[in-house]
Amino acid sequence: MKLRAAEALDLSTVLSWIDDEQSLRMWAGPKVQYPASPENIWSEVGASADNAYTFVDGEGAVIGFGQMLLKANNSLHLARLIVNPEFRARGIGRNLCLALMSIAGSKYQPEYFTLNVYESNRAALGLYESLGFSVTREDSGLVAMVKPLTSLGKGRY
Repeated sequence: MKLRAAEALDLSTVLSWIDDEQSLRMWAGPKVQYPASPENIWSEVGASADNAYTFVDGEGAVIGFGQMLLKANNSLHLARLIVNPEFRARGIGRNLCLALMSIAGSKYQPEYFTLNVYESNRAALGLYESLGFSVTREDSGLVAMVKPLTSLGKGRY
């Protein structure tokens, strides 16, 4: 598996994993219009070759996607993380997050990482906690999490 710069066409595959409007909102956020097209999503989420990454298997098939957004306070926000449902619970999400944090750490040297996850997404919450993220705020079912770059433990890359 490897991480490469994403292309708008990769979102065709990603969108095939999303069955309904609620799932799209949980992944892409409330501003994205349903039904979605790869081109519209690409622009609506501000994706670019600099901030969007695709996780591919050994044959080049798309199995994951994520964005990393540099914020003004020297933090790096991980966003729109998703793994092909057929590959979930196999460590792909962990590897995707670690690969994104590794690239971000080298490229931007952020002081900390942030991400948001819906409280109902228990599997993702557990993954992020195991990577060293901790809850900073909960609001209307959305959980904000943070991981200092210097945090130690399993989540360190």
